[in-house]
Amino acid sequence: MTSDILSVRANILQSINTFPWSSTRQAETIRAYIDHQVAGRGNGRQALLRSGMVDLTDRQLQYQLDRGLYYVQRFNRDLNQNIGKIDCRRIHQLAYDDTLDERTGNKVFGAAYQYNHSQSSVCWAQTLVDRVLVTDRVMNVSYTTYLPKKYLIRADRPFSEFRTKNQLMREIFQKDFNHLRAQGLAPDKIWTSLDSWYASRLTTRLFRQSGINFLQGLKKSSHCSLFGRKSRIDEIFNPDAKWQYVTDPQNGKRIHYQVKILNLTCHGRCQVFAIRRGNDKRIRYYATNHLKVHMQRLLLRLKKHWQVELMHHDLKQYFGLSSCCTGKETLNQVHWSLCYTTYLLFCRYQYQTQQKKYRPTIPQLIHAYQYDYDYERARKCFFSPKARTKLIKRILGGKC
Repeated sequence: MTSDILSVRANILQSINTFPWSSTRQAETIRAYIDHQVAGRGNGRQALLRSGMVDLTDRQLQYQLDRGLYYVQRFNRDLNQNIGKIDCRRIHQLAYDDTLDERTGNKVFGAAYQYNHSQSSVCWAQTLVDRVLVTDRVMNVSYTTYLPKKYLIRADRPFSEFRTKNQLMREIFQKDFNHLRAQGLAPDKIWTSLDSWYASRLTTRLFRQSGINFLQGLKKSSHCSLFGRKSRIDEIFNPDAKWQYVTDPQNGKRIHYQVKILNLTCHGRCQVFAIRRGNDKRIRYYATNHLKVHMQRLLLRLKKHWQVELMHHDLKQYFGLSSCCTGKETLNQVHWSLCYTTYLLFCRYQYQTQQKKYRPTIPQLIHAYQYDYDYERARKCFFSPKARTKLIKRILGGKC
């Protein structure tokens, strides 16, 4: 890699150092916490303290994190707003979804029994509703916490704090839309994408009033009006009819599809696609208000929407989203904010290197980060005069 690009760890830590934290100790704590989340290979504050990378007690570490919520959220907000001058010729897609963080304990902030769609089961978990802004790259990310009614009852909190997932998604969208419009982006250059669990009449009405294009999944039980008769989507598309197909450029598989323009009961007049991938017999349905979009462009929008699923995988696999061991509200919010912030910093570094004709993946960047972290930890733990003397005594069996 050329010398004008900093290493990934140096780049991340430099971004943290340039932010005006309340104190040097707080900046040191945030750097150490992010270091540990990405490369520490252990969960919780105790694992961070055992790593030897900070000279803090558990009480001091908890104090700095507890008092740093405002600054961490401000750091996250500044990164998301400072996306630079956007290219108004490009299509900007807002992909919305939610992710579960399974927990244990009755006193965990925001936890309640919730349905896990990926596993088709009920689990005790926290839920985050989040969003990714994508062009040819991830530009920024955002999240908000969903508080179920059962948690509000258990924690004796007012019901005025309750928002459904759809309401939270619409609130995030309104902020995102206003921000993009303030940057000079035309409404027809904004797309939104969401799965069938977020498809609702109020959401569609908001999208249509905003003048943007939307792509949302449909359940097979969704209804439409055909020749004055109410019918289900899966009854309209005949599985035995003739299917068209295109070849997916990513994996070379055939994608079979049917397309019709229908008057949907909840979403108005839309172009509806029935898609069957490869040899899979399952049929998925998608609706868009763009009545002239072709299949190749729809696949591109679906690929951009998949970025939010990749984000959930990376956050849990590499950035420790599910490794928070405390149940307190403030510490959970700090942990989540730092996870999303670190992911965004990695995405920006990835884009930086792509401008220099390098194309590293997130796992490759994580590996490089961990190498630098292990090297510094080895120097700190074994190369100091005191540690060296202790190591020599241990090697020589106490004879030194």
